[in-house]
Amino acid sequence: MIVDSIKMKQLEKLSSLSPEELMEEAGAAVAAELRKQLPSGSRIIFLCGKGNNGGDGFVSARLLAEEYACLVCLVSGEPATDIAKANYDKLPESVRILPVSRLNTALKKADLVIDAVYGIGFHLPLSAEMKKIFRMVNNASVRVHSVDINSGCESDTGRYDTDALRSEITYALGCRKPFHALRKHHEMFKETAELPLSIPLSDKDHWLEMDEERFFAGFPKKSENAFKGTYGKTLLVGGSYSMAGALGFNILGAKTVGAPYIQAALPQEIYPILAGRFLQPVYYPFGDHNWQDVLSALAEKARACAFGSGAVHMTHKHEILDLILQNASCPVILDAEALNLLKNNYYFLKFVRVPVILTPHIGEFSNLIGKPAEMIQDNLISIAKDFASENHVYLVLKGPHTIVVSPSGDLYINESGNQALAQAGSGDLLTGIMAGMLTMTRDVYRAVCMAVWLHGYLADLGIQENSAQNFDLEQYPELMNKLFKKHGF
Repeated sequence: MIVDSIKMKQLEKLSSLSPEELMEEAGAAVAAELRKQLPSGSRIIFLCGKGNNGGDGFVSARLLAEEYACLVCLVSGEPATDIAKANYDKLPESVRILPVSRLNTALKKADLVIDAVYGIGFHLPLSAEMKKIFRMVNNASVRVHSVDINSGCESDTGRYDTDALRSEITYALGCRKPFHALRKHHEMFKETAELPLSIPLSDKDHWLEMDEERFFAGFPKKSENAFKGTYGKTLLVGGSYSMAGALGFNILGAKTVGAPYIQAALPQEIYPILAGRFLQPVYYPFGDHNWQDVLSALAEKARACAFGSGAVHMTHKHEILDLILQNASCPVILDAEALNLLKNNYYFLKFVRVPVILTPHIGEFSNLIGKPAEMIQDNLISIAKDFASENHVYLVLKGPHTIVVSPSGDLYINESGNQALAQAGSGDLLTGIMAGMLTMTRDVYRAVCMAVWLHGYLADLGIQENSAQNFDLEQYPELMNKLFKKHGF
C-alpha cells in the first residue's frame, strides 16, 4: 500500500493511538526487525535527528539496550519535539551517547548503522555539515538500515541528494511511500520491509498498485458465446520504409493480450513484410491516393487506436495525426513519431473529445515540453501530474519506473520490469499491449496501468530462464500464454 506524506499524517491523526504511542509502536517494530537481522551482542550505531524520526530511533535503542551494544549519535543536535525529547530521556545508561566528532572511529567497529535522521517531512537541500556526515557513513564499510525514509531523500517526489544515506534495508513504517516505489529511480536502498502500524487503512487510502492477482482480477475473460467482434477492433497505425518492425511489435503486443480483432493500417510499401510475418491482423495498406478514405473509416469504428510507432518516414503523417484525432470515437495512443509531431504544438489536445494517451520516455517528454531532461528527472511526479492535468491527457512517462498519470491526477508508479527491456522495440511492444488492453477494458486509466505492469512483468518472468542481456521480445505471446493457462483463461 502506498500513501504520500500528507495522507500518512492524516492517517496517524485518525489512529486510535496517541503520537507517543505511535512512536513507541514504530520504534518497537524496528527493534523487532533488528532482532531478526543481528545476533545478540552486535554493535549498533543509531544516527538520530532532532525530530520524530530520531524519536523512533531512541525507542529502538532503548528496547535493544539489554541485548546489543547501542550507541546514539545526535547528528543534528538535541531533540526538538516533546515526544522525541521524552524518549531520549528514557534511554538507559547502557546506551552510550556518541559525539559526532567520534563517529568516524566508531563506524569502523560497528556492525550496523540505523538511519533515523530525517522522516517523511524532509525537503531538500541537505546542509553542508549533514552532507559531510552522510558521506562519512556511505564511505564506511558498514551496513545501514533506514527508518521509514533514507535521510536526504524526499518521501513524495523521489528527489534525493547525491550524499543521501544509502541502505541495505529501508523500513517503511505503516505503509510504503512514493519514495519506496521509486527504488530504481534513486537506488538508495536494496530492499524495503513494510512494518505495519495501528493506523486505519482502506482501498481508498492508497495509489493504484498492480500485481499478478490484481491484474487477472480485472482482466476480461472470454465468455463461451464470445466471437471475434465481442470486444471490438484494435487499430494500429504505423510503420514506414525502413521501420516496419515497429508496427510489427505493435501487432505482437496486441496479440500478447489476446486482442481478438487486430487491424493494421500501414504504408503500402511495407505491407508485404508484415503480412508475411503476422497472419492474424486484417491489413489496410494505404498510399497517397487513398490514405484519407482508409483511415477515416477505420478510426470511426475502432475500440482502441494507436498511432506513431515507426511512422518516421510515413508520408502525410501530420495530416494522419489530425485525421485520427478528429475521427476517432475511442481512446487514442500517441507514441514515438506522433509525439515528435506534437512538439511545441500539444496544447490542442485538451480539446480532443476522446481520451488521449501519450507514451514518451524522458528524452521524448523533454523534447515535447521543451524542458531539460535533468529538470524532469528531479521533479518527475509533479511535472507529470501538471502536464496531464493541464492538457487533459493520460501520460505514460516511461523509465526504470514508468509513471502513469490520469487527467484527474490519479497516479501509478510501476515497479515491474528490468534491464531486458532496454532495447529497441520495447516501447512499440508496450503500445500494442496497451491498445489491446484498451480494446477489452473500458476503464482507460486501469487498462493503461495494467498494460504497463504486464509489459514489465513478462520481462521479469522472461529472465528467469533467459539472459537479460539478449532477451528476445518475441517471446511475449508465449510467456503470456503460460500466465493465461495458470489463471484458467
